[in-house]
Amino acid sequence: MCGLTGVIFQTKRRRLAELEEIGRIFTELLLLNQARGKDAAGLAMIRRDGAYSLFKRPGPAAKLVMEEKYAEVIGRLDNATTCILGHTRWKTRGTEANSLNNQPIRAGAVIGTHNGTIVNADRLFKRYRLRRTAETDSEFIFRLADKKECIEDFEVCIRDVRGGMSAVFTRTSASDMVLVIKGNKPLTLWYHKGFRAVFYSSEEWPLTRVIGMSRSIVRLDVELFTMSVFNVADLMDFRQCDLYFKGNMRSYSSWGYDIFSSMEP
Repeated sequence: MCGLTGVIFQTKRRRLAELEEIGRIFTELLLLNQARGKDAAGLAMIRRDGAYSLFKRPGPAAKLVMEEKYAEVIGRLDNATTCILGHTRWKTRGTEANSLNNQPIRAGAVIGTHNGTIVNADRLFKRYRLRRTAETDSEFIFRLADKKECIEDFEVCIRDVRGGMSAVFTRTSASDMVLVIKGNKPLTLWYHKGFRAVFYSSEEWPLTRVIGMSRSIVRLDVELFTMSVFNVADLMDFRQCDLYFKGNMRSYSSWGYDIFSSMEP
């Protein structure tokens, strides 16, 4: 179990006060997602030109946000930012002392975060002849996305995954697009009309506590076992496709994935 949280920005001119408020909201969401993992925490901020800032450390989010480097990264938030990807880690494979095992993970041109465990990751790395720099299974998703630039090719290969997965990632070479996998692990996305931004969290309660429900909020209808592609030009006009893979329980539905594993934390 890990915590995913972040912000996807629709193209808009924002004043400094609004950018600072979004930074504050992200920080509070990251802190609340600490309940899902205290072994490590991190964030990545990606810009329209493909430049990015990545900061992650062992230990809980409460420790991360107190560091000077965190304030420096959040302070870079401006109108060229396309997304902020946040992660709180509950380690399964790979020591948190090795920063490469912590998230967000950069794999070539891809930067992303993952919640879940891919139980056959070792075999998949070998099958697809992917480079591997860390011990964690999560790296497989982003190495595959880096190698398979075509979304359709990526979808076909993901069918080989066994285990648990929800993930958010982007390419520095195409940072105007953010891809969201909602598999058999929880993930909630809200569109804020005023900010023209999507805020997301593994569970909904942090969003409710930090942002609160209002007429400005639109709960996005993101189905289980799908991949959504968001373009920063218009976040409400996202496209969604089915994404099939097998969960980590013994019985599988006729669609090829375990219908019960979607309820796991």
